This record gives sequence, C-alpha cells and structure tokens, in this order.
Amino acid sequence: MGARKATELIVVTNSRRNSSQECPPAVEGVSLAGQVVVVTGANTGLGFEAAKHFAVRGPEKVIIVCRNEKKGQEALEQRLLRSRQTVGVKTETGFANLELWTADFASFDSVKALKDKIDALDRLDILVENAGIVAAEYETTKDGWESTIQVNVLGPALHVILHLPKLLETVKKYPETTPRIVMVSSDVHYWAAFPVEVVNASKPLETMNLEDHWNAGNRYPESKALDVMFTRALQTHLQNITCCSLNPGFCYSELNRNAKGETAERISKLREKIAFTSEEGSRQLLYSAIGQRDREAEMRGAYISFSRVSECSDFILSEEGQKLQTQVWKEILEVLAKVDERTKGIVGRYLSQ
Repeated sequence: MGARKATELIVVTNSRRNSSQECPPAVEGVSLAGQVVVVTGANTGLGFEAAKHFAVRGPEKVIIVCRNEKKGQEALEQRLLRSRQTVGVKTETGFANLELWTADFASFDSVKALKDKIDALDRLDILVENAGIVAAEYETTKDGWESTIQVNVLGPALHVILHLPKLLETVKKYPETTPRIVMVSSDVHYWAAFPVEVVNASKPLETMNLEDHWNAGNRYPESKALDVMFTRALQTHLQNITCCSLNPGFCYSELNRNAKGETAERISKLREKIAFTSEEGSRQLLYSAIGQRDREAEMRGAYISFSRVSECSDFILSEEGQKLQTQVWKEILEVLAKVDERTKGIVGRYLSQ
C-alpha cells in the first residue's frame, strides 16, 4: 500500500469512530499542586494543548520536550502555524514555571542526553509520551532503525526507562502520590496486522526493521499496537506507578503532514466535518494522566478511549499477541541496554522480575 493510501486509511478509520461519539469534557476538580509533569512532542498538536491543560491545574512545574530549541520557544511564547499566529502555553495560561527540554526521538543520543536533567529534578509525577510520526516511506535513522519504530516505539521506551528512578524516588519521598506514565497510542492499533514471521521471530523488531517488512499502510498501526504492548508489559514489572496507553481520536494535528494531493484534500474535508480539535484530543492525555484517581487499580496497564477504560485489540489479548508482547518487551530491553548501558542497571534495580 502506498504512503497516500496509508495516511488515508489511518484518517478514515479514526474518522468513523469520531463520527459516532462526542468528545468528553476535560477532567476537572483535580489539583496538581506541587507536582512535576513532563510532556513530549509538546511544540504542537495534542502535546501542546495537553501542556496547557496541565499548566492551569497548579503544578510545581511543566516540562515540555520538543525536537529543537526554536520550536520549543515558539510553543512557550507564540508560534506561527499554517500562517496563523497562535498564543504559546506560557502566554495563554499565565503559568510561569514552564521548562523546555530538547530531544529528537529519532536519535538515541539525543534522548540519552536528558538523563542529567531528569536526575536533577526534585520529583516527577506525570510522564506523557506523545512524540510520534507517520512515515511516508521506508527510511532509517542514523541509529539504523526504521524511523517509525525508533520515533514511536524505541525512543519513547528509552525515555521512559531513563525516567523510572526519578518516578520511583517520587513515590518514596511523597508516598501519597502515585506517578503515571502515559503512552499516546491510537485506535488504529486495532487494525495492526503483524506477519507470522514477526510473531514467531525471537527478535520481532529486528525483523520489522527490514525493508522487506515495510508496509506503509500497516507500519503506523503496528507502532501504536507496540506502544500498547510496551505499556502493558511495563506495568507487570511496576508496583507503585500506573502505566496506561490511550486513543486521542481523529484530531487536527500535524501527524498527517506528509499527506499530499487527493489524500491531503480528503483529510482536509474530513477534518472540517468531524475531526476533534487538538484541544479536544488532548483531553484524553489529561484523563489518562489524572483521571480516576479514586480507582487507580482500574488504570494500571489500561487502554483509554473516550475517557474510559476500554479493551485493547483482540490480537494483543490473544495467545499470539501475548507471545509477541513478551518477545517485544525482551527485545526492547536488549536494544536499550546496547544503546545506553545505564538502562540495564535501571531495569535490574527498579523493575520486578
């Protein structure tokens, strides 16, 4: 399937669900006083709007992680998006304690460089992994991974593992707090079709990384399914942190910026009719981060859609899916140990076996 058809599939699938459901309101009545929040991919779209939601709920600090300094500063103060001037997070909310970190999730070195900043934090209560791409063609990063696998899966996994010591330190220092790790997935994960060679591989990501296994129509759904698997697997090794993945719905964002021609035109028309705004979609990030605090157990390892705990794909819950999840988890840890030897020590010390 070509890149245009792939983008169209993703949009149409999300659109069908949007057309039959209303966007729930943002969670209210939850204070973030004293807490520290980190949001990746926050220079635009869902992450940008989520940062604003967090900022107005009184946290100690909100850290936005963006690809570069320029985009990050524009997100804080003001930015020009599609020839339209918009107000930045700091300017709109009046919240002053915003901090900008830069990291490109297509580069392991870039993500690794954040470790000193992470360790310098007094605490960390909410970590939202929102960075992601829809690749138009097969392309590898300088680290040798297909770009979707690295940006959507391995990069966020590395980022999460490096944050674990600070998240668990927060539990010890502030025992009344249960930190949350939030992974932005999508309902297109229901349509991920993993080839039998991938399911049966001892190293499924390595198999998917081959150009022969590149399928433009399937790679983004695969990556979102892998995000759900990673979240569920991580939760089984954590006792005092809640991990969940979510579906934000079909929203105005720059995720489909690679679309061109007829596909771009169709997406534009669908957006006008039924797309949620980025702010509406960001409410799912907020819900996953602060919702159901009185029912924490229900959120552990959960998949969230339209502000409720939902069932993830039948494949992930199947015997084959569980087999793949186990192999993917093992492989991610092996890859990260080679990328950054600190992750091996973190896993050994902080994750239950």
